Amino acid sequence: MGEAEICWNDCVDTIFQRLYVVNQFRDVFDANPSLADAFGSQQVLIGGIVLTKLAKLCYEGTDLHKHSECLLMAAELFAAPSRLSLPHPQVATEHATYTFREFMGRGLFTDKHVLQPSELLHTIGVSTQQLIDQGLFDKALPLAALMEFIAGDVTRSKVLTVKARLLKATALVELGYINEALQIYKRIVHMKDLPDYGARHSEHSMKENGKNFQFPSD
Repeated sequence: MGEAEICWNDCVDTIFQRLYVVNQFRDVFDANPSLADAFGSQQVLIGGIVLTKLAKLCYEGTDLHKHSECLLMAAELFAAPSRLSLPHPQVATEHATYTFREFMGRGLFTDKHVLQPSELLHTIGVSTQQLIDQGLFDKALPLAALMEFIAGDVTRSKVLTVKARLLKATALVELGYINEALQIYKRIVHMKDLPDYGARHSEHSMKENGKNFQFPSD
């Protein structure tokens, strides 16, 4: 994995046009508050994918510091697109109901050789789970929201949509937002608002599938 580590680090350096950027990413982020606007939405997502691979395949179990640094940097890059919309979530818990729909209509996945939804989904899932394992629940929420949108609206995978919601609900529970997590669990148990692959979009089908379903208050 030594050569892979070198190539992936070079890839991240190329995106930010700076050598050894992983060692100084906080300075780069401070100088560029809107990462997706400064470097491009597609580029920050590719950076998140590469950093997740570095953390999981190169540093996990061998270098705890670099593992944590790559995860933290990836989390910021994956969350960056949500800050392009106005208004965007001001606190992490607002990602419980936030959708990335405004950001995703820009042909990000037109060239599958550059960015694939399946690869993005897998790496976001890995990053989200590892952030939860490390107790960084506020960092995990934006990633779970992005994963849910891609799984539900781009790849239309019921399994991965449910997985994203479970990750989101877990993070919310750990942060103490029990009511928000309960609403997500109810949608999972009752199979509401799940993608229906191959079906035509219509008001009737959306209503039947429970799109934007709200449970009555007890």
